[in-house]
Amino acid sequence: MSQRRLLMAAASCLVLAAAAGAWAQNASQNPPAGNAPTIPGTPPAPPAVIPDQKKSGDQAPEEQPPTSQPVTGPGAAGQPPQQAPAEGAAAVPAEGAAPPVTPLPPLPPQPAVARTFEDMKIAVLGGLDKVTGRVSTVEIAVGQSGRFGQLTVAARACRKTTPIEEPESAAFLDIVEAKPDDPAAKVFTGWMFASSPALSAMEDPVYDVWVVDCKNPATKAPSSKPQ
Repeated sequence: MSQRRLLMAAASCLVLAAAAGAWAQNASQNPPAGNAPTIPGTPPAPPAVIPDQKKSGDQAPEEQPPTSQPVTGPGAAGQPPQQAPAEGAAAVPAEGAAPPVTPLPPLPPQPAVARTFEDMKIAVLGGLDKVTGRVSTVEIAVGQSGRFGQLTVAARACRKTTPIEEPESAAFLDIVEAKPDDPAAKVFTGWMFASSPALSAMEDPVYDVWVVDCKNPATKAPSSKPQ
């Protein structure tokens, strides 16, 4: 019996020694996570399954750190930065862009040129009767008066520009209206201009008078005798 017990004890020691060796080998290959205790004599835990890593070509590229230069534009790598034009230098338009439009300076004001007038002897006036619509032409010598309806028109002066200047005729008139039941009343006094009748016009509900021309009387009638 004692020999049998010795054999059983030796076999137990051999089993324990083999288990300890296997455990030590497994522990060296797969160390236990954390501080979890291990029990000698227990079968080793199966090795953790590690998923297959992707090939080196399928790995995502490493993220590049941001740089201080912009990706595109004048400050990009390999492109020279654009310099601001110097003060007083003309700006150069970009390629394909329309050139800037420079406004033209305003024109200087035209100086007023005084025109030369010549005194004439006869004032040629136009008259309108607004009631009947009758239009008449009246010639009145300077210093005399003429009649148009109920109006008495006195020509104080009549002047005309020289032929080399812009044509203009002006007459200084005194106009008096004499109605049958009312006393005579002056309805206009002042200069009237042929080119601008509305500039100085007579205001009357029945009559209208304006300057047509200023002229001198003919000095000599044309001869009908053959030469």
